[in-house]
Amino acid sequence: MKNNTLNNPLPPTYSERRLNLILIVILGLYPLVGMGIDLIAPSLPAISRDLNTSTTFSKNLITFFLLGFMCGNFMIGTLSDVVGRRKPMLFAFLVFILASILPAIFNEPYILLVSRFFQGVSIAGYSVNGRAVLADVLPREKLLHFATLIATMWGIGPIIGPVIGGYLQFYFNWQMCFYFFAFMGLLGFLALFFIVPETHFRRQPLQYQQLKNNFIMIVSHKIFLGLVIIMGITYSGLIVFNTLGPFLIQDTLGYSPVYFGHIALLMGCVFLVGTMLCRRLLKEFDSEDIFFFSVVFFTIASTLSVLLALIFGNDVWVIIIPSIFMFLGCGIIYPTSMGKCLSLFTNLAGSVSAVMNLISMIITSLIAFIMSWIHADKALIIIAIYLGLMLTSCLFYYFLIRSGNKATT
Repeated sequence: MKNNTLNNPLPPTYSERRLNLILIVILGLYPLVGMGIDLIAPSLPAISRDLNTSTTFSKNLITFFLLGFMCGNFMIGTLSDVVGRRKPMLFAFLVFILASILPAIFNEPYILLVSRFFQGVSIAGYSVNGRAVLADVLPREKLLHFATLIATMWGIGPIIGPVIGGYLQFYFNWQMCFYFFAFMGLLGFLALFFIVPETHFRRQPLQYQQLKNNFIMIVSHKIFLGLVIIMGITYSGLIVFNTLGPFLIQDTLGYSPVYFGHIALLMGCVFLVGTMLCRRLLKEFDSEDIFFFSVVFFTIASTLSVLLALIFGNDVWVIIIPSIFMFLGCGIIYPTSMGKCLSLFTNLAGSVSAVMNLISMIITSLIAFIMSWIHADKALIIIAIYLGLMLTSCLFYYFLIRSGNKATT
């Protein structure tokens, strides 16, 4: 049988100390991924005023980041099975630094949009390769639990990002957020350069037909497809809050960017609690059971939240309580789905991570774009969107994941 991997030396055996350093750096940089979306959220109203643009424009700064993240994941993730992990990650951080400096220097709306797109592309280059590195150096049975760690570290970004962004906006301006991005990008580049070696040695040849076959094999797996669709839908709940929440809480309800940053801090902590709870549950239950009960429970919670909004009207706590359930649900569902997806095709970790993020980010980007056109001056609007997302997740669970599990038993 023809060997589909290039004639490379066998991967080295890492000492426990070296392996721990690699894991610390890879996991330690993941907060920057979540922070890339959330750090500028408190500054969105100020950006609209400062650049004399519409609220739709400033909301699309999140959309463009997600579009870049989607493109970067697919392109760089697919190539990482061919060229390796280290060089794409280092190049990605150099691009991230440049894309962060430009909008801070040139206060032009369209430079800002383009820079946000390339911020997304570059941070995706790290994100997709970081997951692939874990698949390279860890045994299969540990991947599911380390996927929850990725989500936990990612979740630190939404915790500290809006708080940092709120204070930077309050005491300086929105440009300072981008200087902060550049500084963090430089730290990430140095950490990867000095600590993380190349980890991928069983490389796929760069053949279009092979890439096409891999893609078809991955997306034709019903359980995988259902999982990544639900990943995109549930993560979109966080994007809904970060896109519509600043305008509702700051412009309609009259609170400051710092106050919104504190609310976002609470939401990030809830997401982090969800990922920790997920790790605990995985020690006691199968991932399929966790997935089923989570989808059902948080759909019921969203339904009750609509009733809450109808009864109590437009109050800050009316949006905080349903958002807590949304972030907690994402903290449980997202890492469970990610770990299961990675464990389905461990021999194609880069391609799987690329396809996983392509599909989930298409969904998230589309929803973020739709949100940019919605004027949410009432809490009920955001809560109704939460409910719609969870009901959609239930449908995909039933028709793809549940039916796929039955077909394999």
